Amino acid sequence: MIREIEFEILCKRHRDDIYRYARSLLANPDDAQDATQEVLLRLWNNLPTIYPFNLRAWLLRTTRHYCLDQIRHRSLCAAPVSVEEELLDEYPDELATNPSLAADSNLRLEQAHRLLLRLPENLRSVFVLYEVNDLRYREIAKVLGIPMNSVKVYLSRAREKLSQLVIQEGKICRKTLRK
Repeated sequence: MIREIEFEILCKRHRDDIYRYARSLLANPDDAQDATQEVLLRLWNNLPTIYPFNLRAWLLRTTRHYCLDQIRHRSLCAAPVSVEEELLDEYPDELATNPSLAADSNLRLEQAHRLLLRLPENLRSVFVLYEVNDLRYREIAKVLGIPMNSVKVYLSRAREKLSQLVIQEGKICRKTLRK
């Protein structure tokens, strides 16, 4: 009985973080939902053995491993990866009351998601864990199993690469508009 209550509380507390991280890696809401369910099942199976102070790191590390396994499986099966929705489509911009502002906001979210998917997995993981899931450097290092200095370098590289991609996309859009 106590185990069930503890599990329910942990699910409510961490489900969204697991889903967002899985979504950033898998780029598909259905696959991210499946990953979330699988990670929560693994949590249930391993609950008695998990050290409570490492729980968040354990959950996100388990999410990452599961998602990478799914990506490897896809590539072996040669199934195309579809990008169906924006990363943050569940979080509408409540400040955009003007339809043109809302449309502009949606375009920026689509662009951000598209560019985020162009990052290498290691940079994307660090960026999402830091910027979206609000993890600290030390927590990210624990989740990914890399040194804290690598987290800092990867985050810096991810930001730099995203900036370059935004500039490149802006140049392409300006060339298209001139034609």
